[in-house]
Amino acid sequence: MAKLLALSLCFCVLVLGASSVTFRQGGEENECQFQRLNAQRPDNRIESEGGYIETWNPNNQEFQCAGVALSRTVLRRNALRRPFYSNAPLEIYVQQGSGYFGLIFPGCPSTYEEPAQEGRRYQSQKPSRRFQEQDPSQQQQDSHQKVHRFDEGDLIAVPTGVAFWMYNDQDTDVVTVTLSDTSSIHNQLDQFPRRFHLAGNQEQEFLRYQQQQGSRPHYRQISPRVRGEEQENEGNNIFSGFAQEFLQHAFQVDRETVQNLRGENEREEEGAIVTVRGGLRILNPDEEDESSRSPPSRREEFDEDRYERQQRGKYDENRRRYKNGIEETICSASVKKNLGRSSNPDIYNPQAGSLRSVNELDLPILGWLGLSAQHGTLYRNAMFVPHYTLNAHTIVVALNGRAHVQVVDSDGNRVYDEELQEGHVLVVPQNFAVAAKAQSENYEYLAFKTDSRPSIANLAGENSIIDNLPEEVVANSYRLPREQARQLKNNNPFKFFVPPFDHQSMREVA
Repeated sequence: MAKLLALSLCFCVLVLGASSVTFRQGGEENECQFQRLNAQRPDNRIESEGGYIETWNPNNQEFQCAGVALSRTVLRRNALRRPFYSNAPLEIYVQQGSGYFGLIFPGCPSTYEEPAQEGRRYQSQKPSRRFQEQDPSQQQQDSHQKVHRFDEGDLIAVPTGVAFWMYNDQDTDVVTVTLSDTSSIHNQLDQFPRRFHLAGNQEQEFLRYQQQQGSRPHYRQISPRVRGEEQENEGNNIFSGFAQEFLQHAFQVDRETVQNLRGENEREEEGAIVTVRGGLRILNPDEEDESSRSPPSRREEFDEDRYERQQRGKYDENRRRYKNGIEETICSASVKKNLGRSSNPDIYNPQAGSLRSVNELDLPILGWLGLSAQHGTLYRNAMFVPHYTLNAHTIVVALNGRAHVQVVDSDGNRVYDEELQEGHVLVVPQNFAVAAKAQSENYEYLAFKTDSRPSIANLAGENSIIDNLPEEVVANSYRLPREQARQLKNNNPFKFFVPPFDHQSMREVA
């Protein structure tokens, strides 16, 4: 047992301690050679009882270049996104709504248990039939891994192979946008997004595109010998492929339970998202306990993981202040951070807009995933100056409003020059220069980045590449008089966001 614990600790330290070193699998040759970029819309919808899932075609060249896949999920009131795990790391952005979610890390303990004392407002599950048949005093308390609360604007990190579920307990629909990093080194299957469902009998989200591409798994399907009927693998959950005898032996439950486990009694319309009659009953922290601590000045500053550790007395403030990869193991790692509209953005111009980023410095688990994200808002006619990302592809999701966007490649060709509208997705390859000008009152966007610590270089404005060149170099490179070279360097005092610009007044001054 001691050896097992030691190995577990070593694994946790290795995972998070080495998280800054991540690699991505290289794409096929010419996948990022574009004559023209195209904004993409979702082209497939899978309806379920409690909502629906929309997907973008991962076979499009832009997504193939970035090595990612994209989907959008809508959960209605009391809708449960059934547990699943994926072959690639996931970043999930909550565009709208709030509720609960959970991640199941293999080997980590069940830290949420129904307390024995009365007066604690925990909601418990029914005890299993096995314990109901025994002495009531011996009935087992429900326990599980941590349940997290999510709110609009949260970014949730889900590692490869870690089971995930989500539930909407509010009247407002929950809308999430999910990026699957299929080029991650953690994905050792093919470059195709896969969902391994743990419950139900539903269609694979990306199966349609796999069939269109003509690619099938490189393993042979074996007909089961213990059953006389043919096995339908497409759309079933992971347990449906196992024989009933195996599952009865593994779970030590009756045949009826196994049939439900395998999804044999499913209605066709239930799908991946089911409606929970009367609401989901789960263990969650007592609201009175949370309200007894000093409230944070902003909602997104509340760190539920830190709060839980303080309440359990396992970590003190001094140890948490100096993380070295041991204090935060995978079992206690934070998995979400608020990225939405904030009173404390990283970049803010009251006349132009704001930008907030979340990378591995804000959410260390992103270092393991090799991903990050940004959320930005531009006001009408304001501009995000021409810039490029040094070490990552950028997947821009237009959340609200619209903007005129231009993208330029290494040959100086304008490969995109259109209006990016709400619901559109645009992939901007690494080092391609991009600029955007808002065409609506508020243009709001999400930008996934394929590196855990991306670097952005602005080409115009204060502290830009042009601004940091010697005046003599600027004058001779662009064949400009010294005065015009000085203006080129110094006329724009803004770093990233430029307020609306009056071209007429500039011509009059000239």
